[in-house]
Formats: sequence, structure tokens, C-alpha cells
Amino acid sequence: MLHKTKNQDRKFKKIKIAAKAPAQANKKYQIPRYIPKEHDPGFTSDDPVDIFLTFYPKSLRDVTLEMSNLYAEQKGKTLNLTEDELLTFYGILLISGYNTVPRRRLLWSDDCDVSNNAVKDAMRRNRFDEIMSSVHLVDNMKITADPFFKVRPLFKHLNDINNAIPIAEHVAVDEMMIEYFGRHGCKQFIRGKPIRFGYKIWSLASSSGFVHQMEPYVGSHTHLVETGFGQGPSVVLGLAEKAEVPPGVKFYHDNLFTTLSLVDEMTLRGYGSCGTMRQTQLHNVPFTAPQTFKKTPRGDAEYLVEAEKLIVRWNDNSVVTVVSNMEREFTETEAKRWNKQKRTMDKVRQPKCIQDYNTHMGGVDLHDQFVSRYRVNIRSKKWWWPCFSWALNKHSTYGKDLLSFQRLVAQTLLLRHGTKPSRQGRRSSMAVAITDATRFDNLNHWPCNTGSRYKRCKNCGGRTSFACGKCDVPLHVECFKKYHTE
Repeated sequence: MLHKTKNQDRKFKKIKIAAKAPAQANKKYQIPRYIPKEHDPGFTSDDPVDIFLTFYPKSLRDVTLEMSNLYAEQKGKTLNLTEDELLTFYGILLISGYNTVPRRRLLWSDDCDVSNNAVKDAMRRNRFDEIMSSVHLVDNMKITADPFFKVRPLFKHLNDINNAIPIAEHVAVDEMMIEYFGRHGCKQFIRGKPIRFGYKIWSLASSSGFVHQMEPYVGSHTHLVETGFGQGPSVVLGLAEKAEVPPGVKFYHDNLFTTLSLVDEMTLRGYGSCGTMRQTQLHNVPFTAPQTFKKTPRGDAEYLVEAEKLIVRWNDNSVVTVVSNMEREFTETEAKRWNKQKRTMDKVRQPKCIQDYNTHMGGVDLHDQFVSRYRVNIRSKKWWWPCFSWALNKHSTYGKDLLSFQRLVAQTLLLRHGTKPSRQGRRSSMAVAITDATRFDNLNHWPCNTGSRYKRCKNCGGRTSFACGKCDVPLHVECFKKYHTE
């Protein structure tokens, strides 16, 4: 928002919209009215897994299967990854977003405090590790000068899917960050962002948080046209061309992108344009009010209408300048601000163009908040893994109750495509240590007749129907003392 300029005010905050329950009690997630699917642009479905697979269509899964098996062969291994295993792999990654453990292997542990039966009954731990070490998106031998070549197919598929959805009337252009702390030439640092280190993605998103077009920033290899207006205007115009935005759509952008030449070009192309501007881009614009503007009370504004542009400078918590080609005259509305001295909410005059900017500018940040809420928690040392795991959470922008939706998708994938192991694995060293600590504590150990079929005595190996009531271990009565003391 424009009235919040400090870095600490730019941190994401919990919003009440995502926590509200829908009106229908039998559905805990919101289904979009239009969901595209491969070879069927008019496809609609209420199945959450179909919504998830919209972002990972069969064409992308086939490429992942082929490249993963090829990459394993290049390392001298045989993977034989199948589509069912790949979908089960996706489901386990989604579970790690809301059921986090310090180490991923604990998901397969038999210990009661970290055990996850859904994961254990779907895939072996060693098999998951094999897939994790060999999963790949492109042929490792086809190396190009583009430092982002390994994830280009992923972003291309996502953009193709997003472009099938009609573009909203109000869209925002801003930068997204994919968190990454390793070493890579494309890693960026942006001060004041919730995610300061990572890969920067130029994004075009609606006010509701749906991203229509995105392009990774990789320096000279960024796939956006050079317009000659500078980097910021080139990003806005390039995303508009790639997304094939029709005339009449209204764009909102911050001072990283806005220049007077950009607004003029957007007017020629039939787009609405509204954005904040830096003082260095104003070029000594003569406003209507005197130059003692900074000394005036909060809420005062000065403006200039010139060449089909409205330029407004408004005094809020700090001085804010906005330029817009969607208004031909200066109009004002009312806004509420907190008065520290009176400890009440005061009504101040606010230019309408600034109110519109505050309403429609936060789409990209809203998308980031949705994706990061239950982000995949399993990590890898591969530089492209953050992009891969980030894309798995793209479905989050479709639901209000994100947790219920993601749980439903993850559990359905495991039940449909997982394979239950034929036998149980070995007990962990932690489970053995806990059992031994309880075994020799000399507290409340009593022999009990289980009343069930005979089991093998833990001490002598004979058949018995008795067991320790505390340890739940089959034991003969005569072996009871020896087992708990030796």
C-alpha cells in the first residue's frame, strides 16, 4: 500500500480471506469455473487432483519421466521411473508442505511422534531417495548458454496453461522471488522483500492473485523484447505481448517500472496504465500547488493534467507520486488514517487514482503469499529444485481453504498411485533405544493374557499367549523376569 513505506511494513501478514470457510459446508475448497486441460480447453472438473494435474499435464510428466530415466542411465544407474511413481512422488512432496519434519526420512519412521502411515503405505523410503537423486526436467547433455535452461520447459508449460485463462480487467506487474540460498549466477538480493535471496521472476497477475505470465530474470538471456524505453518499461510491454493482453486492460505497476514514456506508449497501445513514480523520473514537472508541498498537512495533494496523463503528488505517511492515463481530471475520495495524537481514525482526502492503485496492485504479492503458505519443505542441493518445488504449489491460487485442498490432493495421489510395501522395514535405532529404556525401568510391568492367537516369546522364541502389558511384547510368564532384568 502506498501509505506504508517502511521495509518492516512490507512483510506478508495473515489475511482473513484465506481462512474463511466457503458458504457450502460440503466443500472446503473453491473450484474455478474455468480450468483448461490438455487437448480440451473447455474442460471443467470438481476433482482436486484434476485441478492439480492441470499445472502438471501429461506432456510435462512424460518429459520428466524420459529425462529422469535418461539422467539415471548417464550416472550408470537403472531407475525405470513410472507415471504412478512420479505422481506418488508429487504427493509426498505436497505432504511435506503442511506436515513438516526436521529430516525427510522421518516420514518413514515407525516412531509414534513422527510416523506418517500415508507415506509409508505409498512408497518405500529408499525408492523415494532414488527418484529424488535422479528426477530431471531436461537432457543433461544439452547444455546451452542460457543459465536457466533446465527449468525453461517448466515455465513454458505453466505460461501455456495460464494463457488459456481469460485475462482480468485489472492486472499488476511486479517481481516474484523464489527462495534460494545456494550459489548461482542468477540469484538476486532484494532488500525489504519477504524473500530477500533467490531467483527473480517478472510476473503479470490479476488482482485476485492468479499469474497470467511470468518470465525468469537471467540478465541478457531474459526472454523479453527490448523496447528502448529502459528495463522497467520493457518488462511491462514484454509481458503484455507474451500474454497477448487485449486492449482495454488496466495495468498497475510500482516505481521500478513506471516512466512517463511508458504511460505514453501504453496509451498508444490501448492499455490503461497507473503506477507510482520516482522523483528522478518527474523531470521538474510543474504542479498546481506551491513548492512548499512537503510542509502541508496529511491528505493535501497537487496535480498536473498533461498530454492525456494525470500526475498526482499526495502527502500520506510520505510523499507519493502517481501517474495515470485512465483519468482526465483530478478527483478525490475519502480514506481513513490512524491519528496517534487523538488515538482515533481520521478521514483524509485521497486522490482516486491512488485508491485504485492500492486496490489492484497487490496481485503478485497475494500469489506469493498463497504459494509460500504450505510450500514444499523437502530440499535438494540442485540449483533448479526450488523452482520445481515452487511450481508444485501453484495450485494454491485456486482455493480459499488451501490446507484442506492440498491435503485432499496429496492423500488422493498416494491412494490412487501409491503401492503398499509387501513387508515392513527394519525398526529404527531410535525405536530400539526407546524400547530398551522402557524395558528396564522396573515400573508397572505385568504379565497379561492377551486372549489372542499364540505369538513367539521375545525371550525364548516359544509360543505364548501372554505379553507384557506395558511393553506389549509376547513373553512366557517364566521368561518375564529374565527379559526385564537382563
